Amino acid sequence: MVSPHELAAATLETLPVTVAVIDDEGEILLTNRSWRDFGPNPDDHVGADYVATAATADDEHARQATAGIEAVLAGERDSFELEYPCHSADEKRWFMMRASPFTDDGQRLVSLVHLEITERKLAEIAAEENARQVRDEREALEHVLERVDGLVRNVTDAAVGAGTRTEIEHEVCACLAETDPYVLAWIGRADVTAQRLSPHEWASQGDVPLEDDELVIGTDEEHPAVRAFVDGEPAVIQDLESVADADRWWPTGAGGAVRSVTALPLSYGDLTYGVLVVFAEDADAFDDRELLVLESLAGTIATAMNALEVRRMLTTETVVSVEVAIEDPSLFVTALSATLEAAISYRGVTYDGDGTPHLSLHADRAIAPEDVPDASPDGGDVTILSKNDGRTILEVTTDDGLVTALSEHGAVIRELTVADTVADLTVELPDGRSARSAYDLLERRYDRVELVSYHETDEPTPTRESITTRLESSLTDRQLTALRKAYYANYFEWPRDVSGEEVAESMGISRSTFHQHLRTAQRKLLDELLE
Repeated sequence: MVSPHELAAATLETLPVTVAVIDDEGEILLTNRSWRDFGPNPDDHVGADYVATAATADDEHARQATAGIEAVLAGERDSFELEYPCHSADEKRWFMMRASPFTDDGQRLVSLVHLEITERKLAEIAAEENARQVRDEREALEHVLERVDGLVRNVTDAAVGAGTRTEIEHEVCACLAETDPYVLAWIGRADVTAQRLSPHEWASQGDVPLEDDELVIGTDEEHPAVRAFVDGEPAVIQDLESVADADRWWPTGAGGAVRSVTALPLSYGDLTYGVLVVFAEDADAFDDRELLVLESLAGTIATAMNALEVRRMLTTETVVSVEVAIEDPSLFVTALSATLEAAISYRGVTYDGDGTPHLSLHADRAIAPEDVPDASPDGGDVTILSKNDGRTILEVTTDDGLVTALSEHGAVIRELTVADTVADLTVELPDGRSARSAYDLLERRYDRVELVSYHETDEPTPTRESITTRLESSLTDRQLTALRKAYYANYFEWPRDVSGEEVAESMGISRSTFHQHLRTAQRKLLDELLE
């Protein structure tokens, strides 16, 4: 039978960790096979002074090991552990040493176990590296978000707070040029008649120049500004050095000050106000995230410009009146007239909470409810608001978009009627450019558009428009919608063509809520009129 001593010795030999036993003087008394086979020069090291050998090594880990083992031998510590590297020329390895005291026949001994922990150490290093990368990425993202937030806020404030289009362009360019990594920004306006695109306002960091020159639409198609204006999409060049013609573009003589450029159309609906061009000092500056921010800013700039155009029309003393005849069966009022066999005229428009337009139309005959469901040519909803004396007021929800598109051009519809397949449209616009743009829109959309009249008037209805502007600004959306719905549906006629309950139902609200909105709107209207 194997004695316990022999069994312990045999077990020690098979352990996959290196083990040695030292006496209280630090001399090695016993080693196992893993210890003897370790390293390029196998040796049992029995009889060697382990502590003295470790003390001679010029290494911080060796000094820590010596101090720890001596403390265990002296009984000052119950145990000692140390993790240390033991790299070879072609491999990185780490070990953990553990020194544990025990006694044999009254003699104090210490077992030294060296366990390889390379896999765990590599995993810890990888985890630390990942954590560092995540931390760096988070800090970089926070920096980007801070920069973007400041840029968006500054550009939005500049665009919304400006009083003129030129002021918008000037302030926006200044904001962009002051924001790293941008060094130059300019906004160009197009002369479609002369087929020219030229900068109107610009700003730069330092001495980055910009020539007062023109691009030719249709010829300078490689320039991103022309591409963006013609295609209606952002155009990017991530490295100007890769483009042979870049030295002929703005900014001439900038040298190494700029490396990349993007151009974005300033579009609101179908109307394009120009193009925004931004240069950066580094290549590859305009990644997807950067372009998304700039596209959003371009939309904000165009919206502010459109708001100024509309404001100009409401306050200017000169308005361009355009009358056209449209012959196209796809025009929603023409198609509705043909379906219902009635003359149709436009009364006005209201918008619900998500911006969907609801058009109020007048039909010159009584329309039966059974004729209504299939009346809209594009599948939109058609409902009867009121009927009286052989006429019908309809409400149409249509995706045609003509009314919305014209309003985006600064146009106000004064008349829209259709009879015998021809629609007569009269609109008022703030200036000749807007009128030209609106007319081009109609020509692109419909088969035959004929200009009936074009004239300017100095005093169209300034008092009425100014009152309307002030009144509408004082009303909530619900109050204004209630007032318009009631008016278009002839709610104020006597006898009434429609009940308050029916108008409330068309708005999706209760009768009491409708009357509350209506009374509040009427009170504000009377305050404006009488005061």
